[in-house]
Amino acid sequence: MLAVGLLSQQGKFAGALRSVTLLASGCFGRGSWHGILAPLIRSITGCGFPAGAVCSAVGSLIGTAAALWFVEALFYMPRNMPQECARELMSGCFRFIPAGVVQQFLGSLNSQQGLTSCDGSFSYADPKVLANVHVPVLALNGSWDLFCPAVGGRRTVEMFGSTAKRFVCLGPRQGTSKRHYGHFDILSGTHAADEVYPHI
Repeated sequence: MLAVGLLSQQGKFAGALRSVTLLASGCFGRGSWHGILAPLIRSITGCGFPAGAVCSAVGSLIGTAAALWFVEALFYMPRNMPQECARELMSGCFRFIPAGVVQQFLGSLNSQQGLTSCDGSFSYADPKVLANVHVPVLALNGSWDLFCPAVGGRRTVEMFGSTAKRFVCLGPRQGTSKRHYGHFDILSGTHAADEVYPHI
């Protein structure tokens, strides 16, 4: 997402990129859990969202009978993640998210235009700019990624003008992996080294 944003800015960093690899990324979130639950999320995050506290609580339950697998599944396929890695991820990856950031994220990522700056003046995936980007692009999304659905990753990659662009949706039905992958386990899952990394 950030690499695509850099390329859309056309600055010196964009000129330094020689290839782009996107893992579980995309600038469009339609069909994601946060897109589907956006009205509810907006109603309970007027003062921000204590993501650190909530996710730490979820992390502390991993591996117990009280594990909240349905919350974990929003971020990764629980059976793909080593429990210790999942605990560390959920307990330390998130912090308090201000209300403005929540609104910007929900409003733009799940819109037709995709992720934008808070004032809407900058698009992370500007189709006019990305059509002129010709560096090789590889994108991998999990077939069960509920945070950044594969359709959003594919749409982002298709905006690039490069002839060397490739999109891989990882899943059994796609014939690209034996397992379904979610958002974080595409990088840190138990079988990522065998099933994901070879595509890179």
